Amino acid sequence: MRRMPWTTCVWPGLPQLWCFGSWGGLAVAAVAGAVLDTLLTVSWGWSELVEQNTRSALWVVFGVAWVVASGWSTRACRRRLEACTVDPQCDAFTDAVQYYLKGNYYQAEGVLERLIKANAGDADARLMLATLLRHAGRCDEAAAELDALATIDAAEKWRPEITRERQRLATARNN
Repeated sequence: MRRMPWTTCVWPGLPQLWCFGSWGGLAVAAVAGAVLDTLLTVSWGWSELVEQNTRSALWVVFGVAWVVASGWSTRACRRRLEACTVDPQCDAFTDAVQYYLKGNYYQAEGVLERLIKANAGDADARLMLATLLRHAGRCDEAAAELDALATIDAAEKWRPEITRERQRLATARNN
């Protein structure tokens, strides 16, 4: 489980951005920053644009929205982290990545094959296995894994990577 500083919980969207690199978290954090900048500008920079009573009301609404959004953001992040720690496949995939990065292809392959056996639609594990097989010089098996991956709906998010992997596989076969 990733640890995050408690200060990330103060800014809406930042927990998701910090832990998961979430585009949604980035959008929420950016919108929160833009609204805060706007309020600061109309309060101290161009205060003549908005009446004092309206500014006070906007700050109250903004403060309440900020607290609610920060709480929601933190809670959503914690739920996602807990779901990942409860799911043994999440840990298994992390182990496979660690083995792969250390060059322990045999151990990584074993973990990935167990993940695929448990869930044939695991696009992440299949793509990683295809890459591992290419690195190991087993091009035919890698191609078969990429073909199986192409039939999975969940692989749509990996289309560019699958295309690059096919290109690398073709280069590996020619060498």
